[in-house]
Amino acid sequence: MTLDRLEMVEKILKQKFSNNFDSVRKAFLFMDADHDGFITVEDFLRNFSDIDHHYKDIKKLLVERDSKRRGKINYEDFSIWFGNSIHQSAGFYFRHDSTRNPQYEKALIKSQR
Repeated sequence: MTLDRLEMVEKILKQKFSNNFDSVRKAFLFMDADHDGFITVEDFLRNFSDIDHHYKDIKKLLVERDSKRRGKINYEDFSIWFGNSIHQSAGFYFRHDSTRNPQYEKALIKSQR
C-alpha cells in the first residue's frame, strides 16, 4: 500500500514540475529558496502547499532519490529525478546512437524561422 501512495505522490510532483517549469535549472532555483544548493521536504511544502499532508511520503522519496541518502537533494539528483518530466520533448529529439541528430536540427531550423 505504501508503494502505491509513494508512486502517487511522485506522480503529483512530476506533474507539478511539468506544468510549471520549462527548465530543470529554473525549477531547482525556484525550489531552493535559501540557495544552499539542496532541496528539502520543507522546500517542497513551502512551494506546493496543497501536498502538505504527504510530508512523510515526500521525505521518504527524498531519501530514496538522494544519492547520499541525506534526505535532501542537490541539483544533480533533482535533474535525474525530474529532468524528463520537465523536458519531455528533449527525449524525442535526442538520438544517443549518432553524433548528428537530424530531427533536432530540423526542429531547430524550423523554430528559428
